[in-house]
Amino acid sequence: MKTYISKNGLPLMWELLFVGSCFWVPGRYVIYTNFIFYLGITVYFLLKKDISFRQWGESLRSGGAFWKAVGLTIAGFAVAFGAAMTLEMLFPEFPTGTIGLRRDTWGTLLLFAVSTILLPPLAEESFYRGSLIVTDSGKAVLTGTALLSMFLYALEHAVALFGILTAMLLAIPMSVAYIKTKNLYVVMTAHFIANLLGNGADVIITAINWLK
Repeated sequence: MKTYISKNGLPLMWELLFVGSCFWVPGRYVIYTNFIFYLGITVYFLLKKDISFRQWGESLRSGGAFWKAVGLTIAGFAVAFGAAMTLEMLFPEFPTGTIGLRRDTWGTLLLFAVSTILLPPLAEESFYRGSLIVTDSGKAVLTGTALLSMFLYALEHAVALFGILTAMLLAIPMSVAYIKTKNLYVVMTAHFIANLLGNGADVIITAINWLK
């Protein structure tokens, strides 16, 4: 337990600082604090050597089993995303408290791209899955740490109860994939592809509209 707390204490405090800042930082500046949050988490786990780009590259070249796991994870994420959007449409009266990222200049659009495509697979998977979920200490610990990781993942995306619950749905496929494969690079790859397809399209459409 002491090792677990020491390993996750600093990134947890970093997240709580970011979430708290969302209540007093003006909305137009949240895109900057969000970028700083992700960058800080990424650097922390890179310095701890919990992420290896060499090992990630080896995983990408490892063959069909790896890519099958990635594909199933992406499919699960798509189902979870659809379920979350359906719940939000069914209960529009419930506020989600989603943390918005305003992009109204080319600079903020670039920050949006980096903060929603490049950094989340590194920061979120290394922290919420790789560091928080304990896979080798029995079902009770596994379940407890998985739920904690899903809650903290959701809290970084929304600050209202309903939004936290729907955001936790998005964490389920990533958590299950990590627990089943014990391979951080499966979920990192799936997360990157899902974000590239979703947020990448948003960036491209926004850029095209601005260029008209």
